[in-house]
Amino acid sequence: MPHRAAEHAVVFVPASITDPADFAAVAAPCLERVDACGYAFIGIVRSWDDALEMTRTGRAEVVVVASLQHLPPTRTPRVEAAGDPVRAAGTVRHVVPPEVAAPQRHRRPRRVR
Repeated sequence: MPHRAAEHAVVFVPASITDPADFAAVAAPCLERVDACGYAFIGIVRSWDDALEMTRTGRAEVVVVASLQHLPPTRTPRVEAAGDPVRAAGTVRHVVPPEVAAPQRHRRPRRVR
């Protein structure tokens, strides 16, 4: 079986994070994920545009972020998770399935005999 080359990963830490302790707190879990996934670490970038450029040019296949909150909301391509709030004309509203929103009946557990 041929050995597959490791995917190249870049870590994105926003430039707005300037405190060294905060930088380390954001970068450390990203670097741990790079290691755990067996990615080849390329480097740390401080702007989303730089991260995109690295993926466009093929220097990196994966961008690792500590939190989706660190990504700019106007980024392209926009990345959304299924559980994220739905944006509607500048407002954020949460979509809750009816079975979750409906009041739940609380029953006592049955006695095991």
